[in-house]
Amino acid sequence: MSLSIDTRQTGHVVVLEVAGRLSIVEPALRHVAWELIQSGERYFIINLGRVSYLDNSGLGQLCWIYTVLRNRGGDMVLLKPTPRIRTMLEITKLDTVFHSFDTEADATAFVRTFRSTVSA
Repeated sequence: MSLSIDTRQTGHVVVLEVAGRLSIVEPALRHVAWELIQSGERYFIINLGRVSYLDNSGLGQLCWIYTVLRNRGGDMVLLKPTPRIRTMLEITKLDTVFHSFDTEADATAFVRTFRSTVSA
């Protein structure tokens, strides 16, 4: 299954619904994120619940997006990482960098709180 990415806006937060394989042969997430960042978006929720495969290149894309957003005063959180993805995040210690949530409501609330503290 190739990678598909659907985006939608929830207030000042962009939700990226990712499905399929997030790997070296599928750099689309980085390209979609860059277009959104170039258009002024700064807050992302990336739903990984339908990602069937994630390799180190996929992790690299997530790290790149996070770094670019944070350097611009924004933030990124993960939504519904699968058990395999959670394990990869723990092994690489990225679970200490990325905030992960099981519900979109919790993820949105976290991003909105972060946004309000940065804006204040």
